[in-house]
Amino acid sequence: MNELCKTIGGYLAEIDSLDEQNFVAGFIKAHTERFAFIGANDVKREGTFVYYNSKKPVPALNWCPGEPDNFLNSEDCVEFWSNCLNDLNCGYIGQYICELRLKRPGMFN
Repeated sequence: MNELCKTIGGYLAEIDSLDEQNFVAGFIKAHTERFAFIGANDVKREGTFVYYNSKKPVPALNWCPGEPDNFLNSEDCVEFWSNCLNDLNCGYIGQYICELRLKRPGMFN
């Protein structure tokens, strides 16, 4: 999924604030089937979620009740489910949200 985002010049979404979380929640409700992968994972260390692209720690966001639970010891990726986060198996085929860096007019980098 992250590789697919890279083909359009982006990366899996990194939710860094409550405002961004609310924006993504609204986008998902309007454009998907209620859930979509974002760029968070705990592949390297169970329970320590970081973003694929920036490698930054995932801020304390709104996890769904009882999540993350690493069900069957196999959930290392994160999906945004309605208004909360859920850990999910990375091999699950589902929707995802790419984030693109927008350039201001006159900017070259």
